[in-house]
Amino acid sequence: MAGVAVVGHLTVDITPQLPGPPVLRPGVLAQVGPAAVALGGAVGNTGRVLAVLGVPVVGTAAIGGDDFGRIVIDRFAGLAGFEFRPQLCDRATGYTIVVEPPATDRTFWHHPGANAALRLDEVGLDGLDLVHFGYPSLMPGVCADQGAGLAGFLARAAGEGLVTSLDLAWVDPRSEAAAVDWPAFLRAALPSVDVLTPSYDDLASPLGLDASWDPSRGRALVEELLGWGAGVVMLSAGEHGVLLGVAGRDRLGRLARYGGDLSAWAGVRLALPPAPVRRIATTVGAGDAATAGLLAALRRGRGPQDALRFATQVAAAVIEQGGTGAFTGLPA
Repeated sequence: MAGVAVVGHLTVDITPQLPGPPVLRPGVLAQVGPAAVALGGAVGNTGRVLAVLGVPVVGTAAIGGDDFGRIVIDRFAGLAGFEFRPQLCDRATGYTIVVEPPATDRTFWHHPGANAALRLDEVGLDGLDLVHFGYPSLMPGVCADQGAGLAGFLARAAGEGLVTSLDLAWVDPRSEAAAVDWPAFLRAALPSVDVLTPSYDDLASPLGLDASWDPSRGRALVEELLGWGAGVVMLSAGEHGVLLGVAGRDRLGRLARYGGDLSAWAGVRLALPPAPVRRIATTVGAGDAATAGLLAALRRGRGPQDALRFATQVAAAVIEQGGTGAFTGLPA
């Protein structure tokens, strides 16, 4: 197998170490700890974890010719098994300030920048077996025309026989993405998506769901996404675990290239708790890591129970080790 294309959203993540709640009062100088600088977004997170897991990766994202763009190129150049194919543009490279106080869920201050300029029609897929796309809601150009460009890109990949994968991100109600008809967007895209890996939070706002987690609501959402055409749905819910739903055997044809027993996958419904975590260094990138774990397991022909468990183990390792940028693999 040649490898996996990871395409889409990419940022430089800057995470200052905070001793407590962030101070946002005018005129106040608040001391903080050292800052960690890492790559984020689907290309930075899922792509890096896949490469560390031994999957050859070709990453494609749009970056600018600025200092952040040079950081991106430098970080990827030192990553074994990862080939970066940047699309250079005249916009600033996307970046995110990760605000993560102790014992508190994180907040993101995000500038999409060059992510708005990604040209899907220029993404090459020759010699690959799987294409993963991440975060259309954070990419204004991808959201244009109700996502017609992304639906066409995924259909092109599927038409070439590649396994296709899609991950989503939270929709900012103040952004252009809030004006997208997300049910229509997903109905157009999902018939070409073999693996869909959103979190519940990613879908609650754009689909008008109650923000609080409820297992029965999560199961109903998995069924709806399968009904809209997805082949495999992994729905994550943080500390509440993960759900897996799989379509019928006739929808899984492209996965046959990996040699697994598709009859063992067909029609499966599973729920697993999160894998045990000895310490929480960060939760940033855990969902992307779970996606990488599931895709790596699928490519190795694992069954659904093993694949879902492996996905939770990879997410737990990223949480313990300090994020995808610090991930070195599963503990021995």
